[in-house]
Amino acid sequence: MHKPFRWGILGAGNIAEKFASALNYTENAEIYAVASRDADKAKKLADKYGASHAYGHYNQLAEDPSVDIIYIATPHAFHCEQAIMCLQHKKAVLCEKPMALSLEQVRRMVNAAKKNSTFLMEGMWSAFMPSITKMQELIAQDAIGPVQFIRADFGFQAPTDATNRLYNLELGGGSLLDVGIYPLFLTTLLLGEPSRIQSMATLAETGADACCSMQFQYPGGEFANIFSSITFKSSLTAEITGTKGRILLHRPFYKATSISLEPDEGEVQQFSLPHEHNGFEYEIREVMQCLEKGLVECPLMPFENSLVMAGVMDTVRAQCGVVY
Repeated sequence: MHKPFRWGILGAGNIAEKFASALNYTENAEIYAVASRDADKAKKLADKYGASHAYGHYNQLAEDPSVDIIYIATPHAFHCEQAIMCLQHKKAVLCEKPMALSLEQVRRMVNAAKKNSTFLMEGMWSAFMPSITKMQELIAQDAIGPVQFIRADFGFQAPTDATNRLYNLELGGGSLLDVGIYPLFLTTLLLGEPSRIQSMATLAETGADACCSMQFQYPGGEFANIFSSITFKSSLTAEITGTKGRILLHRPFYKATSISLEPDEGEVQQFSLPHEHNGFEYEIREVMQCLEKGLVECPLMPFENSLVMAGVMDTVRAQCGVVY
């Protein structure tokens, strides 16, 4: 077993705090340092979760030789530049979703990881949760037959505030990148890249997508219908339908702790899949296992998935008139 991996957290907002809590829970993980543009915020988070170092500049974290891996927890617009900086310093990177603002930026990040032979992964925590693992097992066992249709939505109500990052185009605002990526991840995981995309959105005064509806068709004739919103709460459920039945990921599907198997013939089966902590622990473990093996990319969340999602989101934004 590798000595405890020393984690650095780049950013000190709400998501960084949730991640820090999971790091403290996870065996073989050590919170070593926190960096923020606000040195006081970095020290406050570091003190709360037992990190021995706090930095007021991001480059100080990247340059610290004791850091094994950096979790990037800043707004979307900064991911590309910050990830490449860390990779150039030979620091493994777990970058909070979405990986970046565009396919071009994601390509640059992937190329930097390959050039520096250093690990990079998009922080799609859903990918490693027991609910997703169980869903994949059921599909592999032919419990619902080949997947034909996916429906999923993620909508929540955020205060209408043009200065909020959710509405700020300079920060990559809008529902698609913030929460639409969750149903998009599910469709990409199961069906890959769509051959046809049709989308429409309701734009806020800032030009960000307040709501976004997407329909995908795939080369084999499969379909997906997904939706995102930052103006009202949706069902937060997902349904995967095959030729012999369906799987339901219960609310909230992106971190589901229960799923149902509803075969066309036979009884419904319920599966309870509670989290050990807050859900980030599974992603953390997977990353550390990849580092122990010396991998540059994660087999369960490979570069290709991040590239496909970024490309689809580029197309959706172009169809909807959202311009960063």
